[in-house]
Amino acid sequence: MYNKTIWKENIKPLLNNKKIKKQVDVLMIGGGIAGMTALYQLSETKKNILLIDKGRIGFGVSANTTGKITYLQDEIYEQIENMYHFEIAKKYLYAQLEAINFLKNVIKKEQIDCDFQRVDSYVFANKKEELSKVQYLKNFLTKCQIEVKEGTKIPLSVPCFQSLKITNSYVFHPVKYIYGLARICLSRGMQINENVRAYDIDKKENLYFVKTNLGIIQAKQVLVCTHYPFFVKPGWIPFKTHLESSYVLATKVKNPEKFSAITITKPISSFRYHSDVNHYLIFASMSDLLTKCKSSTNNFNEAKYNFSLFCSNNPEYQWETHDVMTNDHLPFIGPVSKQNKNLLIATGFQKWGMTNGTLSGMILSDYVLEKNNQYANLFLPYRNFSFKRCMNTVKDGFEVMKAIFCSLIKKQEKQVRIEYKNAKRIGIYTDEYGKEHCVSTLCPHMKCHLLFNEIELTWDCPCHGSRFDIDGNLIEGPSVFDIHENSDVKKK
Repeated sequence: MYNKTIWKENIKPLLNNKKIKKQVDVLMIGGGIAGMTALYQLSETKKNILLIDKGRIGFGVSANTTGKITYLQDEIYEQIENMYHFEIAKKYLYAQLEAINFLKNVIKKEQIDCDFQRVDSYVFANKKEELSKVQYLKNFLTKCQIEVKEGTKIPLSVPCFQSLKITNSYVFHPVKYIYGLARICLSRGMQINENVRAYDIDKKENLYFVKTNLGIIQAKQVLVCTHYPFFVKPGWIPFKTHLESSYVLATKVKNPEKFSAITITKPISSFRYHSDVNHYLIFASMSDLLTKCKSSTNNFNEAKYNFSLFCSNNPEYQWETHDVMTNDHLPFIGPVSKQNKNLLIATGFQKWGMTNGTLSGMILSDYVLEKNNQYANLFLPYRNFSFKRCMNTVKDGFEVMKAIFCSLIKKQEKQVRIEYKNAKRIGIYTDEYGKEHCVSTLCPHMKCHLLFNEIELTWDCPCHGSRFDIDGNLIEGPSVFDIHENSDVKKK
């Protein structure tokens, strides 16, 4: 069993040894699907642009997805309509359709080899009490003049009381696609620097000064296309979102099918096939709040049990993924605040990062080019709060407080022990050779206590999703600092 995503297999790194620029027009932080789409859109302009990534481009959260490209997105339209009204939900749907068309057209135009394939897509109810939600979705799509076919099964032997099917959805290899965009951008003279970590940002007059491990970069505009913004303010994103974890399994199969499917409500079960050198069945499940501090071992075991109900093959790959969920079910794309119109973010993609990440790149590039975008106001990060949003914010805050307490008292896994050294809480993991790996268990982001993930051998934050390896090196933000035993986790 490999504790890693299949999307990172056989991906050769880009060779980019140019000296990093220190003064640019546009600095883009994050080389996932959002950042790379924006860079592609801007690659034929005359602007001085630099994209940096803390690791390898495409190897962040974009590499942990299932790689679906569809507008048949469980119950999200009902959630948006309940939060706002029908027209807002309809506009979100049309934004997804535009992102799908963009992906399809770019892949065809640029001849990007990314295992792109048209498939049928299903949403289905596996419980009788979910039938009303399927019926809502059918009525909603019909009102939006979207053709959908109703049935009572999907092409897998899983419980299904009612299903909806569309034929114009797709699947692909997300990392191959990102690298395809990157090669095009490099051929057009764009600069991409990997292993550059941004950890702070200052504003002086109309310029932004971004502190990185390779020095300060000055920019007129900054596009933060990381999974989760690395700063708390401006924007206050931790108070407008929560995170959910899901557990993904993949196994080789002989006969792949041309479909993808997902249950209408949580806990989700998501299916798709992938074909390149080998054929794979990919299954995601056990989606839940990260703040519940659940055991990764138990979640993966439950996912494997669910997998065994419809597939006799043993899973060969397993990985965990985190999704940023906003308190009104709409992503945050655009200026982070009224006072910071040239500091732009893209986050809160729910579980639909392929379409919403693409949409982010389209919208952010239009901001840079000062072009009107019909969806810009829909996803404005500083949009007004409604009473329902306020209530969700209070609920999310309460869950974070519970997580802080739970992570402090929760018994760690047997591979680790907790000790206090110089009034500092230290986590000690003993590997199979008896070597001890010591780290601080306090997350540098907002000082939540970390929990050990015994499957992937990482220290994970149950509040906002930061992850670190056994030696304290940062894997995934929003933290921008490591947690080495002797490191000062406070921002300097």
